[in-house]
Amino acid sequence: MTHTLHRRGISEKGPGQEIVLLCMIPAHERGKKSEAMTELARTVLKHNPDNIIYEPLGMDRERIVAAAGRGTIITAVFSDPEVVRKLVEEIKTKKLGISVVLSGLFSDVHDICRKTGLKEHTYNISLGIHGKTEKLPDEQTLQITTQCGHALISPHYVKQIVRKIKKGKMTSEEGAALLIKPCVCGIANPQRIRSTLEQMAEG
Repeated sequence: MTHTLHRRGISEKGPGQEIVLLCMIPAHERGKKSEAMTELARTVLKHNPDNIIYEPLGMDRERIVAAAGRGTIITAVFSDPEVVRKLVEEIKTKKLGISVVLSGLFSDVHDICRKTGLKEHTYNISLGIHGKTEKLPDEQTLQITTQCGHALISPHYVKQIVRKIKKGKMTSEEGAALLIKPCVCGIANPQRIRSTLEQMAEG
């Protein structure tokens, strides 16, 4: 799940803020594990993620479940590690035969695995951003744009929304709802984006 490794704005100073979940099957298993993927999607939705794949496209829960049954991937983001622990525990009992990846702070992921009787077998890390870093947007903008690992949240769009919030033409909640839409994977966290927008507008 390397496209989640460059997310900015969470650190060991504030653990438990965000966990991204990825469940995936190989492409050649598409259709063969339709029932398992459908059950997995229902299970993830039961734990009320802050965002989930296809939701930014306007799909309701039943359509998300149906799409998951035809697909190979389910992604979601949570703001509460205790909720993720309960979710992982439930997935474990179902024995669906689907790979599950957690992306977040090592300490948060390790704690969830320890509490659910699991052991991590792989770690991926980001080595940071190198090159002409002076050309990057400011840190607060990056905290929003890097939530979409496919770079579909534009920094220019972030600035436009911040301007509207400052002028009272939009709330931070409305702004966050707009910014998560391009990230169809459903891993942009509307709660954290809203908080960051408020800080930017106040600044």
